[in-house]
Amino acid sequence: MNPRVLIIDDEVPILNGIKLNLGRTFDLTLANGGEEALKAVEEEDPYEVVVSDMRMPGMTGVEVLAKIKSMHPTIQTILLTGHADFEFGGSQALQSGQLFRILSKPCPPNKLKEAIEAAVRAKARKDGESGSSDS
Repeated sequence: MNPRVLIIDDEVPILNGIKLNLGRTFDLTLANGGEEALKAVEEEDPYEVVVSDMRMPGMTGVEVLAKIKSMHPTIQTILLTGHADFEFGGSQALQSGQLFRILSKPCPPNKLKEAIEAAVRAKARKDGESGSSDS
């Protein structure tokens, strides 16, 4: 079964491009903005990774990912951002452990795929540490 990944962006062409490039590798859910993403996280089984754009109307990527992390602490989060956005909350969120990784836009599909795969492995390790040892 493919890892469940939530992709958040306010630009539908970007969401569609990610789905086209990564839809076979991951079980993707697309959310057009922060509010839609929060609904998806509340209604669906937990995601392993959430990827969000930084600049969106209503809620920034850092704000959305922080809310998702507070609901599901083991979810791994990746922020897609322009270089200038890193100065506005991105580096602080990365240092605090809220973000698994920050990628700059435009992000090549293979680089995004590698980051998501690394986040899935990190989540599996975290789940293993917090889970019971059945072996």
